[in-house]
Amino acid sequence: MPGVGNMEFAMQKLNDKGLAEVVKKLTCPVLGICLGMQMLFEGSSESNTPALGIIKGRAEQFPDDMGLSVPHMGWNTISATKDDPLLAGVDDGAYVYFVHSFYLPLLTSTIAVSDYGVPFTAVVRQDNFCGTQFHPERSSTVGAQILKNFTELL
Repeated sequence: MPGVGNMEFAMQKLNDKGLAEVVKKLTCPVLGICLGMQMLFEGSSESNTPALGIIKGRAEQFPDDMGLSVPHMGWNTISATKDDPLLAGVDDGAYVYFVHSFYLPLLTSTIAVSDYGVPFTAVVRQDNFCGTQFHPERSSTVGAQILKNFTELL
């Protein structure tokens, strides 16, 4: 599930087409990217929009009192918190490319973290549902490795 844009609009489109219920029932590996990852969770403070509810947790907006630009845009490091095949061949401290204003806190489903004033979930995995807060398609060889790893889950 690619994710660029607004949670409310994206969820409305999924619901209008009857796809929200389809996604929830998928047993094949699913990869949510950026907003797509956030959509796997219960909701977002962005318009207080309910999301798919597959994974417990809620996306929150980065605080505006940290002296950091929001959206968080650019290269930042990730570090694994758990061994997972999705992160095979990815070094701790590897750089990936982020563009986001909302983030997920650290959760039991978190498998890699990053930090932008607050630590946040960079990669999540629960059963067959995976997500990256960053854009692997824009993250050079590290992103390519993660996408390769995902295809090997199939």
